[in-house]
Amino acid sequence: MHFPSGKAGVTLDSEGQNMTNDFVTVDRSTFDTGKAKDFYGALFDWQFDQDADGYIQAHTNNHPVAGVYLMPEFFQKIRMPSFWMTYISVADIDLVVSRAESMGAKIELQETNRKGSIALIRDPSGAGFTCFQGESDSTRGKFSQQGAWVWSELMVSDISLVKDFYERVFDWKIESESEDRFTINSQSRDNIGAIQVAPDEIKGSKQYWAVYFAVNDIDATLTKVEGAGGQSEGTYEHALGRQAFALDSQGAAFTLLQKGSSSLEQVSTPNHDNDSQTKWRSIIGLISIYFIVFFEQDWAWGLLFLFWVVPDLKSGTTHFIESISRKTNPILYWSIITTWLVLSLVLLTTN
Repeated sequence: MHFPSGKAGVTLDSEGQNMTNDFVTVDRSTFDTGKAKDFYGALFDWQFDQDADGYIQAHTNNHPVAGVYLMPEFFQKIRMPSFWMTYISVADIDLVVSRAESMGAKIELQETNRKGSIALIRDPSGAGFTCFQGESDSTRGKFSQQGAWVWSELMVSDISLVKDFYERVFDWKIESESEDRFTINSQSRDNIGAIQVAPDEIKGSKQYWAVYFAVNDIDATLTKVEGAGGQSEGTYEHALGRQAFALDSQGAAFTLLQKGSSSLEQVSTPNHDNDSQTKWRSIIGLISIYFIVFFEQDWAWGLLFLFWVVPDLKSGTTHFIESISRKTNPILYWSIITTWLVLSLVLLTTN
């Protein structure tokens, strides 16, 4: 585990949406950073740069994807295996640690420096993840982007070991999608990840957070895996599409996910493509405010409220101080929507 790049503050996605209690990045601890760079550079065409602290950031098409760092000496001494780690952004790491401990988790490590605070936590099933409190860019990509980290999923043998834990610690809502698969919804996003109940024959004997990387051709990528010194652990159909487990040249497990299934684009991922697009709704809204104030046309507030609320009805998410989801907070969502509609009606009919 390592501190992601950033400083103390709130982690936001590319559209400025709060990523609290959401997955924000992944990184690879390794005994040999050179071998790790060679493997993933050959596999995904990643490019790498290194900061002053020795943390290596991987990029694809100028978008940060994941981190690579040398495993700390203490972990090397106890012969901890190489692994991929998933990071969850939190607003109050001390509160999260306290909640986790009260629910039976083990706190492996907790540290604070100029970049923020981190805590390596092992849940009651034994699966490890890292919480990060600070300001950092999300490295989660889109399914159309070859080599992008797009998904994290908890692989367990029994949902009862973890459901209450994650709902309490992160205020997640974990809902059954099928008998053995469960969707994770945060307070601000739906379908941010999943929990998969699987037998040892599929997932192995341990419980863990699996990291998923998008690929265009899973068979061709598996050939590259083996050519670069890794191993293929087989492919199978998954709720998100065709996937394959693999081991890199140092034995760290990761998952490949082939795009193409229509269900892929339903997954809630930050839309990095929107960075360069003109935000017409915001521009029109800002111009409307100037018009209303300067020309004292109070009735136009009604139109502005309608302009605000209609897209929120379509998306199922509204914004009032923070993001409110219709699925996870239906009472609060409909209270806000109703308020805007009533105010709009009053202003349009009384002026």
